[in-house]
Amino acid sequence: MTEYTHPELRNLAAELDDDELKEIASECLEDFKNDDESRRRWLEMHAEWMRIYFLRDKPKSAPWPDSSTESIPLLAEACNQFHARSYQAMFPGRDIIKAIPIGKSDAKSKERADRVGTHMSWQLMARDRNYKRNKDRLLLALPNHGSFFTKTYYDPVRKRNIVQNVRAIDLVLPYGVGPRDIEDIDRKSEIIWISLDKAKYLKSVGYFSAEPDPWNNSEIASPDKVHDEIQGINPPGYQNKNYARLIEQHRLLDLDDDGLREPYIVTLDTTSERVLRIAIRYDTDELGKPTDDKYPVEYYTQYNFMENPDGVYGLGLGHLIGPINTAVNKMLRQNIDAATLANVGNMSGLVSKSLSLKKGEIQIQLGKFITTESAVDDLSKGIFQFKFPGPQPTLPQMIELLMARSDRLATVTEAVSGQTEKVMQPTAIMALLEQSQQLFSAVYQRVLNSWENELTKIYRLNGKYLDPQEYFSVLDITGALKEVSVSREDYAADLQIQPIADPKMVTQRQKLAKADAEWQFLIQNPLVQQSPMHIYNASKRYLKAIEADNIDEVLPKPEGMMPPVDDPVRENMGALLPIPMIPEPAPNQDHMHHLQVHTGLLNDPAYGSNLSDLGRQTLTEHIRATIALMYGQFEDGTGGMMNGQGSPRGMAPQPGNPMGAGPAQGQMVPDMESNGLMGQGEQVPGQM
Repeated sequence: MTEYTHPELRNLAAELDDDELKEIASECLEDFKNDDESRRRWLEMHAEWMRIYFLRDKPKSAPWPDSSTESIPLLAEACNQFHARSYQAMFPGRDIIKAIPIGKSDAKSKERADRVGTHMSWQLMARDRNYKRNKDRLLLALPNHGSFFTKTYYDPVRKRNIVQNVRAIDLVLPYGVGPRDIEDIDRKSEIIWISLDKAKYLKSVGYFSAEPDPWNNSEIASPDKVHDEIQGINPPGYQNKNYARLIEQHRLLDLDDDGLREPYIVTLDTTSERVLRIAIRYDTDELGKPTDDKYPVEYYTQYNFMENPDGVYGLGLGHLIGPINTAVNKMLRQNIDAATLANVGNMSGLVSKSLSLKKGEIQIQLGKFITTESAVDDLSKGIFQFKFPGPQPTLPQMIELLMARSDRLATVTEAVSGQTEKVMQPTAIMALLEQSQQLFSAVYQRVLNSWENELTKIYRLNGKYLDPQEYFSVLDITGALKEVSVSREDYAADLQIQPIADPKMVTQRQKLAKADAEWQFLIQNPLVQQSPMHIYNASKRYLKAIEADNIDEVLPKPEGMMPPVDDPVRENMGALLPIPMIPEPAPNQDHMHHLQVHTGLLNDPAYGSNLSDLGRQTLTEHIRATIALMYGQFEDGTGGMMNGQGSPRGMAPQPGNPMGAGPAQGQMVPDMESNGLMGQGEQVPGQM
């Protein structure tokens, strides 16, 4: 027998006499049966939501055998959408936890916080292979049922922390508790199924004080019946000799006869009505002295989809969309049945016995007439043909109306599901996605708050039961294997634990819409058009947003595409490109020659007409930049020459000629006004 030395891990049932144990078992079972009976209708509602989710709900009164049973998956689509979006945001990577020092912190406390966050992420994502999978299951069940639970505790047999899912139907809470936190409810009963072999082992190591009996009752909860029906499973017709049904009840008991009830955990077998284990539910030191005045330790963490202002169980999409889905399914079936009657029913009717026809059904053969001895006028009076009008035209409109309301409740819009039927601007799509994120963000924030409570429980258990020194290995940012050590002292009560997740997580479609809007703005911005490097950066960001592969292989850098050369013709070629790219004017260029060549392209009837509006604007801005550079090189602030230097080519400025190059020297000033380069009333620098 294994001896559990810590007082919180001892089985107190072994220290109590049989009469006292029987009294405790009777009280616990009576409370459990009353609590379970009070939620019978609640269980039936959850069973119905499961039928709707799996498209297995049936019409209550079928008009004829094999009538329509088709369904529209409104509830399933809403639950699946929330599950996919929240699961992606909940686990952005292998590092899912960060620790934050409380109060004043220094470099040592920050280093310790990083070490604790890394260790807890490793615990849950690497060592515990089922943690991420259990959260996957939780996020799929939560929107349908409205509530889900996890139980966090230290298992003395396996000697590690356990975080396990607990379905809402398996955690029985007392009636009338109202909108209270799970921590404030004194009695909670969890239904546990355990194999007899495992129970026998727990008895051998001292965890249980007795072995349970096999469960011999065929009664199961309504949701489980529906699950068996959906999966095609039938309960065995014989007594199940392999499993026992236990109740783990967290409640208050007065075991020390001091008149005050303290928090305990009672585990009992519902078949033999025998107590198997009793453990304290408050913190103590190694000697068993309470450290927090016997304040109850909460094992369960409640996840709510929506808060219930009048009860403890949360509200889910089953509450909101379930009735709508039922109404839509009913109208859909009526529509199909009406069409069936119009197609098949109109080919049937009644035949009078007065007609001289053979007995029984008459098989109609197309293209043939059946011989009868009756008169023609008697024949028409003896046969009645049904005339069903077919589906009502308003039914599809009502179905569409209810489906639209369901989509709004679940925020399953066209933009979110990626199936927009209208062509919209990226900003409009972004606005729709942003609005659709509001409800999701609120629900997901509640999930994160519950997750933080769960992680805080794990942090507490590490501070109590972790090995004095534990070593583990993780991958650093470079991909190299790094060994890290953490101690029990690192889990002192001065760190706050938070999950690394974004409650404002955006979908991939949002990222694409944002990237497209950013690209359209930058490529049309004059400030960016003159900078090849900025255009390159904008292009690279867009390709990254659409997750393109090998970007450097398809996107050349600007310096490799257009090397800086003193050639105005090459600059004009850049203006003629589909995406105009002209390098900045260089100080040592022949500016007048450049201006003549650029102006010639603008006035050229053949090549100039091939300039796009963006190319013409880019070339115009380049000419302005060249004139500005000329002014900065050869003029000072008073209109004189800088540093005593003369004008370009050694010519003095002349009135009407900005650079002093008159006609006699073969130079000419570009006609800025005729080319639209100067605004009305503007003058070329140097003109009066």
